[in-house]
Amino acid sequence: MKPRVMFARVSVQADLDSLAKAKQATGVVLRALRDRLTPEEGRQAVAQLPKELKALWRVDAAPDLPVKMHRREFVDRVRTEAGLPSRRRAEMLVDAVFGAHKDQLSRGEADDIQAQLPTDLKTVWTRA
Repeated sequence: MKPRVMFARVSVQADLDSLAKAKQATGVVLRALRDRLTPEEGRQAVAQLPKELKALWRVDAAPDLPVKMHRREFVDRVRTEAGLPSRRRAEMLVDAVFGAHKDQLSRGEADDIQAQLPTDLKTVWTRA
């Protein structure tokens, strides 16, 4: 999937009003996910992304250790960093980006990411 198609999909599914907002918000979710993964898993996941999405992931800013976040903390971080008005809107965004992101990955890589998530985030990843 080309990045522009991904941003359009995220825009519709997360009820965002522009591709620019969808791109920015996609970056917020990707970086929160990157921070939740081990650095090695993050490098493997980003390797499968197109160049424009790799830039949003920002591998150079990854923490040395995974940031422990459960669903609530993950969604709250996304809501704050994306400037969304509610947790509901942040959950819609996370669902949209997770779904579009999984479509960019091999089945094995998507499974590897799922294995590193806490149970409550695994549920979100699986349903997306």
